[in-house]
Amino acid sequence: MGTMVSLSLVQVGIFAFLACLCGAIFAGLRAQSSLAWLAAALFCGTIDILILSLSQGRTAEQVAVTIMVPAAYLCVGQSVRIIVGQRHQYHALHAAILALTAIAVAMAFIDAVPFLYQTMPFQLACALSVAESIVRLARGGKARALDIALMVALSGLASVFLARIPLYLILFDAGTHYATMKATMFERASLAISGFLGPVTAFLLLVKIVADVIGTYRMRSERDGLTGLLNRHSFDLAVAGERSAGGAVVLCDIDHFKQVNDRYGHAVGDDVLRAFAGLLEPTGYRAGRMGGEEFALLLPGCNAVEAAAVADMIRQRFHGGAYPGVAADHRLSASFGIAEYRSGADPKSVFIRADAALYRAKGAGRNRVVLAPEDGNASTGDPRLRAA
Repeated sequence: MGTMVSLSLVQVGIFAFLACLCGAIFAGLRAQSSLAWLAAALFCGTIDILILSLSQGRTAEQVAVTIMVPAAYLCVGQSVRIIVGQRHQYHALHAAILALTAIAVAMAFIDAVPFLYQTMPFQLACALSVAESIVRLARGGKARALDIALMVALSGLASVFLARIPLYLILFDAGTHYATMKATMFERASLAISGFLGPVTAFLLLVKIVADVIGTYRMRSERDGLTGLLNRHSFDLAVAGERSAGGAVVLCDIDHFKQVNDRYGHAVGDDVLRAFAGLLEPTGYRAGRMGGEEFALLLPGCNAVEAAAVADMIRQRFHGGAYPGVAADHRLSASFGIAEYRSGADPKSVFIRADAALYRAKGAGRNRVVLAPEDGNASTGDPRLRAA
Protein backbone atom coordinates (compact mmCIF):
# COMPACT_ATOMS: atom_id res chain seq x y z
CA MET A 1 0.00 0.00 0.00
CA GLY A 2 2.86 2.34 0.89
CA THR A 3 4.44 1.70 -2.51
CA MET A 4 1.17 2.58 -4.29
CA VAL A 5 0.83 5.82 -2.31
CA SER A 6 4.44 6.76 -3.06
CA LEU A 7 3.91 6.05 -6.76
CA SER A 8 0.76 8.18 -6.71
CA LEU A 9 2.63 11.04 -5.09
CA VAL A 10 5.32 10.82 -7.79
CA GLN A 11 2.60 10.96 -10.44
CA VAL A 12 1.01 13.96 -8.71
CA GLY A 13 4.37 15.71 -8.70
CA ILE A 14 4.95 15.02 -12.40
CA PHE A 15 1.46 16.15 -13.41
CA ALA A 16 1.63 19.27 -11.24
CA PHE A 17 5.06 20.17 -12.65
CA LEU A 18 3.88 19.71 -16.24
CA ALA A 19 0.73 21.73 -15.53
CA CYS A 20 2.82 24.60 -14.15
CA LEU A 21 5.19 24.34 -17.11
CA CYS A 22 2.28 24.54 -19.54
CA GLY A 23 0.93 27.54 -17.68
CA ALA A 24 4.29 29.30 -17.76
CA ILE A 25 4.76 28.67 -21.50
CA PHE A 26 1.17 29.74 -22.19
CA ALA A 27 1.83 33.00 -20.34
CA GLY A 28 4.59 33.75 -22.84
CA LEU A 29 2.72 32.42 -25.88
CA ARG A 30 -0.85 33.55 -25.29
CA ALA A 31 -1.99 32.54 -28.75
CA GLN A 32 -1.25 28.87 -28.03
CA SER A 33 -4.61 27.82 -26.56
CA SER A 34 -3.55 24.18 -26.97
CA LEU A 35 -1.31 24.73 -23.94
CA ALA A 36 -4.26 25.97 -21.89
CA TRP A 37 -6.24 22.81 -22.72
CA LEU A 38 -3.25 20.64 -21.84
CA ALA A 39 -2.78 22.50 -18.54
CA ALA A 40 -6.48 21.90 -17.75
CA ALA A 41 -6.06 18.18 -18.52
CA LEU A 42 -3.03 17.96 -16.23
CA PHE A 43 -4.86 19.80 -13.46
CA CYS A 44 -7.75 17.31 -13.68
CA GLY A 45 -5.26 14.45 -13.69
CA THR A 46 -3.49 15.80 -10.60
CA ILE A 47 -6.75 16.08 -8.64
CA ASP A 48 -7.83 12.63 -9.82
CA ILE A 49 -4.63 10.94 -8.63
CA LEU A 50 -4.81 12.70 -5.26
CA ILE A 51 -8.38 11.51 -4.78
CA LEU A 52 -7.52 7.93 -5.73
CA SER A 53 -4.44 7.80 -3.49
CA LEU A 54 -6.27 9.21 -0.46
CA SER A 55 -9.67 7.68 -1.14
CA GLN A 56 -11.78 6.53 1.78
CA GLY A 57 -14.36 4.92 -0.48
CA ARG A 58 -16.87 7.77 -0.24
CA THR A 59 -19.47 8.26 -2.95
CA ALA A 60 -18.40 11.87 -3.45
CA GLU A 61 -14.83 10.72 -4.22
CA GLN A 62 -16.10 8.16 -6.71
CA VAL A 63 -18.26 10.78 -8.44
CA ALA A 64 -15.35 13.24 -8.62
CA VAL A 65 -13.11 10.64 -10.29
CA THR A 66 -15.93 9.58 -12.62
CA ILE A 67 -16.27 13.16 -13.87
CA MET A 68 -12.65 14.32 -13.89
CA VAL A 69 -10.95 11.47 -15.74
CA PRO A 70 -13.06 11.70 -18.93
CA ALA A 71 -12.89 15.50 -18.62
CA ALA A 72 -9.09 15.34 -18.56
CA TYR A 73 -8.92 13.27 -21.75
CA LEU A 74 -11.50 15.49 -23.43
CA CYS A 75 -9.18 18.44 -22.69
CA VAL A 76 -6.34 16.47 -24.26
CA GLY A 77 -8.54 15.95 -27.32
CA GLN A 78 -9.14 19.70 -27.62
CA SER A 79 -5.40 20.36 -27.32
CA VAL A 80 -4.70 17.84 -30.10
CA ARG A 81 -7.49 19.36 -32.23
CA ILE A 82 -5.81 22.76 -32.11
CA ILE A 83 -2.24 21.63 -32.79
CA VAL A 84 -3.26 19.51 -35.81
CA GLY A 85 -5.26 22.44 -37.20
CA GLN A 86 -8.74 20.90 -37.06
CA ARG A 87 -11.77 23.10 -36.38
CA HIS A 88 -14.64 20.63 -36.37
CA GLN A 89 -15.91 19.14 -33.14
CA TYR A 90 -17.05 15.54 -32.66
CA HIS A 91 -20.40 16.48 -31.14
CA ALA A 92 -21.88 12.98 -31.31
CA LEU A 93 -18.83 11.50 -29.58
CA HIS A 94 -18.90 14.19 -26.89
CA ALA A 95 -22.61 13.57 -26.31
CA ALA A 96 -21.96 9.84 -25.90
CA ILE A 97 -19.16 10.50 -23.39
CA LEU A 98 -21.37 12.91 -21.44
CA ALA A 99 -24.23 10.39 -21.40
CA LEU A 100 -21.99 7.55 -20.20
CA THR A 101 -20.49 9.79 -17.50
CA ALA A 102 -23.97 10.85 -16.34
CA ILE A 103 -25.06 7.21 -16.18
CA ALA A 104 -21.97 6.29 -14.13
CA VAL A 105 -22.60 9.19 -11.74
CA ALA A 106 -26.27 8.28 -11.34
CA MET A 107 -25.39 4.62 -10.66
CA ALA A 108 -22.95 5.68 -7.94
CA PHE A 109 -25.89 6.93 -5.87
CA ILE A 110 -27.85 3.72 -6.28
CA ASP A 111 -26.79 1.30 -3.55
CA ALA A 112 -28.50 -1.60 -5.28
CA VAL A 113 -26.10 -1.37 -8.22
CA PRO A 114 -22.76 -3.12 -7.48
CA PHE A 115 -19.55 -1.15 -8.06
CA LEU A 116 -18.54 -3.64 -10.76
CA TYR A 117 -21.46 -2.49 -12.91
CA GLN A 118 -21.13 1.15 -11.90
CA THR A 119 -17.65 1.33 -13.39
CA MET A 120 -18.54 -0.08 -16.83
CA PRO A 121 -19.96 3.14 -18.38
CA PHE A 122 -17.10 5.06 -16.77
CA GLN A 123 -14.43 2.86 -18.38
CA LEU A 124 -16.15 3.17 -21.77
CA ALA A 125 -16.43 6.97 -21.41
CA CYS A 126 -12.69 7.17 -20.69
CA ALA A 127 -11.82 4.96 -23.67
CA LEU A 128 -13.94 7.11 -25.99
CA SER A 129 -12.37 10.29 -24.61
CA VAL A 130 -8.89 8.97 -25.39
CA ALA A 131 -10.04 7.73 -28.79
CA GLU A 132 -10.84 11.29 -29.90
CA SER A 133 -7.16 12.28 -29.67
CA ILE A 134 -6.07 9.14 -31.53
CA VAL A 135 -8.50 9.79 -34.37
CA ARG A 136 -7.51 13.44 -34.64
CA LEU A 137 -3.81 12.58 -34.80
CA ALA A 138 -4.47 9.86 -37.40
CA ARG A 139 -6.38 12.36 -39.55
CA GLY A 140 -3.81 15.08 -39.04
CA GLY A 141 -1.93 14.06 -42.18
CA LYS A 142 1.46 13.78 -40.46
CA ALA A 143 3.44 10.62 -39.75
CA ARG A 144 6.36 12.04 -37.81
CA ALA A 145 8.00 9.97 -35.08
CA LEU A 146 6.59 12.24 -32.36
CA ASP A 147 3.03 11.84 -33.65
CA ILE A 148 3.43 8.06 -33.86
CA ALA A 149 4.82 7.88 -30.31
CA LEU A 150 1.91 9.99 -29.06
CA MET A 151 -0.63 7.73 -30.80
CA VAL A 152 1.04 4.63 -29.32
CA ALA A 153 0.87 6.09 -25.80
CA LEU A 154 -2.77 7.11 -26.24
CA SER A 155 -3.63 3.70 -27.71
CA GLY A 156 -2.10 2.07 -24.63
CA LEU A 157 -4.29 4.19 -22.36
CA ALA A 158 -7.43 3.41 -24.38
CA SER A 159 -6.55 -0.31 -24.27
CA VAL A 160 -6.34 -0.23 -20.46
CA PHE A 161 -9.84 1.22 -20.15
CA LEU A 162 -11.29 -1.16 -22.74
CA ALA A 163 -9.57 -4.23 -21.27
CA ARG A 164 -11.07 -3.56 -17.84
CA ILE A 165 -14.63 -3.95 -19.12
CA PRO A 166 -14.51 -7.69 -20.00
CA LEU A 167 -11.74 -8.62 -17.53
CA TYR A 168 -13.56 -7.09 -14.55
CA LEU A 169 -16.55 -9.28 -15.40
CA ILE A 170 -14.33 -12.36 -15.71
CA LEU A 171 -12.09 -11.80 -12.68
CA PHE A 172 -14.50 -10.40 -10.09
CA ASP A 173 -17.89 -11.24 -8.65
CA ALA A 174 -20.70 -8.72 -8.89
CA GLY A 175 -20.43 -7.81 -5.19
CA THR A 176 -16.66 -7.14 -5.19
CA HIS A 177 -15.72 -3.72 -3.81
CA TYR A 178 -13.07 -1.54 -5.43
CA ALA A 179 -10.77 -1.84 -2.41
CA THR A 180 -10.60 -5.59 -3.12
CA MET A 181 -10.09 -5.01 -6.86
CA LYS A 182 -7.32 -2.50 -6.21
CA ALA A 183 -5.32 -5.08 -4.25
CA THR A 184 -5.27 -7.59 -7.11
CA MET A 185 -2.33 -8.04 -9.47
CA PHE A 186 -4.44 -7.13 -12.52
CA GLU A 187 -5.60 -3.78 -11.15
CA ARG A 188 -2.14 -2.93 -9.87
CA ALA A 189 -0.71 -3.66 -13.31
CA SER A 190 -3.38 -1.60 -15.09
CA LEU A 191 -2.86 1.32 -12.70
CA ALA A 192 0.92 1.11 -13.20
CA ILE A 193 0.52 1.11 -16.98
CA SER A 194 -1.87 4.07 -17.00
CA GLY A 195 0.28 5.81 -14.38
CA PHE A 196 3.26 5.51 -16.71
CA LEU A 197 1.49 6.30 -19.99
CA GLY A 198 -0.37 9.33 -18.60
CA PRO A 199 2.72 11.45 -17.90
CA VAL A 200 4.39 10.16 -21.08
CA THR A 201 1.38 11.29 -23.12
CA ALA A 202 1.37 14.71 -21.46
CA PHE A 203 5.11 15.13 -22.02
CA LEU A 204 4.93 14.08 -25.68
CA LEU A 205 2.00 16.41 -26.29
CA LEU A 206 3.86 19.28 -24.65
CA VAL A 207 6.92 18.57 -26.80
CA LYS A 208 4.73 18.50 -29.91
CA ILE A 209 3.14 21.84 -29.04
CA VAL A 210 6.51 23.50 -28.40
CA ALA A 211 8.00 21.96 -31.56
CA ASP A 212 5.08 23.24 -33.65
CA VAL A 213 5.45 26.71 -32.12
CA ILE A 214 9.16 26.77 -32.94
CA GLY A 215 8.41 25.55 -36.47
CA THR A 216 5.78 28.25 -36.94
CA TYR A 217 8.10 31.03 -35.78
CA ARG A 218 10.89 29.66 -37.92
CA MET A 219 8.62 29.63 -40.97
CA ARG A 220 7.53 33.20 -40.24
CA SER A 221 11.16 34.29 -40.00
CA GLU A 222 11.95 32.71 -43.39
CA ARG A 223 8.76 33.48 -45.32
CA ASP A 224 7.02 36.56 -46.61
CA GLY A 225 3.79 37.04 -44.68
CA LEU A 226 1.67 38.05 -47.69
CA THR A 227 2.74 35.57 -50.37
CA GLY A 228 4.31 32.71 -48.42
CA LEU A 229 7.45 32.89 -50.58
CA LEU A 230 10.95 33.15 -49.16
CA ASN A 231 11.77 36.60 -47.82
CA ARG A 232 14.80 38.58 -49.01
CA HIS A 233 17.17 37.27 -46.35
CA SER A 234 16.20 33.62 -46.90
CA PHE A 235 16.48 33.96 -50.66
CA ASP A 236 19.96 35.48 -50.32
CA LEU A 237 20.97 32.50 -48.20
CA ALA A 238 19.52 30.13 -50.81
CA VAL A 239 21.60 31.75 -53.54
CA ALA A 240 24.73 31.62 -51.38
CA GLY A 241 24.07 27.93 -50.72
CA GLU A 242 23.94 27.14 -54.46
CA ARG A 243 27.19 28.91 -55.42
CA SER A 244 29.09 25.68 -55.94
CA ALA A 245 26.71 24.38 -58.61
CA GLY A 246 26.17 27.46 -60.74
CA GLY A 247 22.84 28.42 -62.28
CA ALA A 248 20.73 31.50 -62.91
CA VAL A 249 18.79 34.12 -60.93
CA VAL A 250 15.62 35.73 -62.29
CA LEU A 251 14.47 39.08 -60.90
CA CYS A 252 10.83 39.97 -61.64
CA ASP A 253 9.00 43.25 -61.16
CA ILE A 254 5.29 43.89 -61.77
CA ASP A 255 4.97 46.81 -64.16
CA HIS A 256 3.24 50.00 -62.97
CA PHE A 257 2.14 48.31 -59.77
CA LYS A 258 1.59 51.64 -58.01
CA GLN A 259 -1.17 52.33 -60.49
CA VAL A 260 -2.90 49.11 -59.43
CA ASN A 261 -2.89 50.22 -55.79
CA ASP A 262 -3.96 53.76 -56.64
CA ARG A 263 -6.78 52.70 -58.97
CA TYR A 264 -8.16 49.62 -57.24
CA GLY A 265 -6.90 49.83 -53.67
CA HIS A 266 -4.30 47.96 -51.66
CA ALA A 267 -6.55 44.91 -51.08
CA VAL A 268 -6.70 44.26 -54.83
CA GLY A 269 -2.97 45.00 -55.05
CA ASP A 270 -2.29 42.35 -52.41
CA ASP A 271 -4.39 39.86 -54.40
CA VAL A 272 -2.32 40.62 -57.50
CA LEU A 273 0.90 40.03 -55.55
CA ARG A 274 -0.40 36.70 -54.31
CA ALA A 275 -1.50 35.76 -57.82
CA PHE A 276 1.95 36.52 -59.20
CA ALA A 277 3.56 34.49 -56.42
CA GLY A 278 1.21 31.66 -57.37
CA LEU A 279 2.79 31.61 -60.83
CA LEU A 280 6.30 31.31 -59.41
CA GLU A 281 5.76 28.41 -57.00
CA PRO A 282 4.59 25.82 -59.59
CA THR A 283 7.88 26.17 -61.46
CA GLY A 284 9.48 23.97 -58.81
CA TYR A 285 12.30 26.44 -58.20
CA ARG A 286 12.83 28.43 -55.02
CA ALA A 287 11.00 31.73 -55.22
CA GLY A 288 11.24 34.81 -53.04
CA ARG A 289 9.64 38.18 -52.58
CA MET A 290 12.43 40.71 -52.50
CA GLY A 291 10.22 43.58 -51.40
CA GLY A 292 7.20 45.48 -52.70
CA GLU A 293 6.31 44.16 -56.15
CA GLU A 294 9.74 42.64 -56.84
CA PHE A 295 10.23 38.87 -56.86
CA ALA A 296 13.03 36.43 -57.65
CA LEU A 297 13.57 32.86 -58.81
CA LEU A 298 16.64 30.69 -58.21
CA LEU A 299 17.36 28.14 -60.93
CA PRO A 300 20.42 26.09 -59.92
CA GLY A 301 22.01 24.15 -62.78
CA CYS A 302 20.22 26.20 -65.47
CA ASN A 303 21.83 28.48 -68.02
CA ALA A 304 20.50 31.90 -69.01
CA VAL A 305 18.49 30.65 -72.01
CA GLU A 306 16.76 27.95 -69.94
CA ALA A 307 15.99 30.50 -67.23
CA ALA A 308 14.65 32.90 -69.88
CA ALA A 309 12.23 30.24 -71.11
CA VAL A 310 10.85 29.82 -67.58
CA ALA A 311 10.62 33.59 -67.13
CA ASP A 312 8.82 34.07 -70.42
CA MET A 313 6.29 31.39 -69.51
CA ILE A 314 5.52 33.28 -66.29
CA ARG A 315 5.39 36.59 -68.21
CA GLN A 316 2.85 35.29 -70.70
CA ARG A 317 0.63 33.69 -68.06
CA PHE A 318 0.63 36.81 -65.91
CA HIS A 319 -0.05 39.11 -68.85
CA GLY A 320 -2.86 36.89 -70.12
CA GLY A 321 -4.55 36.38 -66.73
CA ALA A 322 -7.72 37.95 -65.33
CA TYR A 323 -7.65 39.20 -61.73
CA PRO A 324 -10.59 39.92 -59.38
CA GLY A 325 -11.09 43.65 -58.89
CA VAL A 326 -8.99 44.58 -61.91
CA ALA A 327 -10.80 45.94 -64.97
CA ALA A 328 -11.08 43.44 -67.81
CA ASP A 329 -9.36 45.82 -70.24
CA HIS A 330 -6.46 46.41 -67.84
CA ARG A 331 -3.76 43.96 -68.88
CA LEU A 332 -1.16 43.50 -66.17
CA SER A 333 2.44 42.76 -67.09
CA ALA A 334 5.83 42.12 -65.51
CA SER A 335 9.46 42.63 -66.50
CA PHE A 336 12.28 40.13 -65.95
CA GLY A 337 16.03 40.38 -65.62
CA ILE A 338 18.23 37.27 -65.70
CA ALA A 339 21.81 36.71 -64.62
CA GLU A 340 23.62 33.43 -65.13
CA TYR A 341 26.36 32.61 -62.63
CA ARG A 342 29.16 30.09 -62.51
CA SER A 343 30.48 28.03 -59.64
CA GLY A 344 31.84 30.17 -56.80
CA ALA A 345 30.24 33.41 -58.01
CA ASP A 346 29.64 36.23 -55.53
CA PRO A 347 25.88 36.36 -54.78
CA LYS A 348 25.97 40.16 -54.55
CA SER A 349 27.38 40.49 -58.05
CA VAL A 350 24.73 38.09 -59.38
CA PHE A 351 21.95 40.28 -58.01
CA ILE A 352 23.60 43.44 -59.36
CA ARG A 353 23.76 41.96 -62.86
CA ALA A 354 20.19 40.62 -62.69
CA ASP A 355 18.95 43.98 -61.41
CA ALA A 356 20.73 45.78 -64.25
CA ALA A 357 19.03 43.44 -66.74
CA LEU A 358 15.67 44.12 -65.08
CA TYR A 359 16.29 47.88 -65.34
CA ARG A 360 17.01 47.46 -69.04
CA ALA A 361 13.79 45.46 -69.48
CA LYS A 362 11.78 48.30 -67.96
CA GLY A 363 13.63 50.91 -69.98
CA ALA A 364 13.00 48.99 -73.21
CA GLY A 365 9.22 49.10 -72.77
CA ARG A 366 8.48 46.59 -69.95
CA ASN A 367 6.66 43.26 -70.27
CA ARG A 368 9.80 41.52 -71.49
CA VAL A 369 12.73 39.32 -70.50
CA VAL A 370 16.30 40.61 -70.64
CA LEU A 371 19.49 38.60 -70.11
CA ALA A 372 22.65 39.94 -68.52
CA PRO A 373 25.80 38.48 -70.16
CA GLU A 374 29.00 37.90 -68.27
CA ASP A 375 30.45 41.26 -69.27
CA GLY A 376 27.58 43.09 -67.60
CA ASN A 377 26.01 44.55 -70.78
CA ALA A 378 22.40 43.43 -70.73
CA SER A 379 20.99 41.71 -73.78
CA THR A 380 17.53 40.60 -74.74
CA GLY A 381 19.07 37.29 -75.90
CA ASP A 382 16.58 35.20 -77.84
CA PRO A 383 14.48 37.68 -79.88
CA ARG A 384 11.35 35.67 -79.15
CA LEU A 385 11.64 36.66 -75.49
CA ARG A 386 11.66 40.42 -75.95
CA ALA A 387 7.98 41.25 -75.44
CA ALA A 388 4.43 40.12 -75.97
